[in-house]
Amino acid sequence: MLCVTCETYLKDSTGGLDDQGKCSFFVLMPETYGPKRRDYPLSNLNDSMRLVRVRCRCCKRQHNYHPSDLIQIFGDVDVDSVAYRMKCENGGDHGMLDVEAFVPTGREGVGLRIRRLVAIKINRVPVWKEEGPK
Repeated sequence: MLCVTCETYLKDSTGGLDDQGKCSFFVLMPETYGPKRRDYPLSNLNDSMRLVRVRCRCCKRQHNYHPSDLIQIFGDVDVDSVAYRMKCENGGDHGMLDVEAFVPTGREGVGLRIRRLVAIKINRVPVWKEEGPK
């Protein structure tokens, strides 16, 4: 008997066929891609006393932030989306930044410099309109 799907000859009539008449060579395999991971918001980092490290790949600058400061600027967004929202201060064309959440160890936390948010300035630009006779 010839299997229709894989075009191989089977020795007996039921040898490699399942109850639907399909060849057992084609069995359902588990999905190769794992489930999508959930977003990890910045507010979860506050609960576990973590910090956010932002590093530029081009100029090798690195800054550490408290998640609460980043929440005031960007809102409670996913940690990975902060990389798309920030730009390097040396140049905006340096590409995407590396962002990671970390817990500072004892040795690492001794000389660690953390950037704190002091104020948010809004740039006010005047727009003029001419009035009166032409």
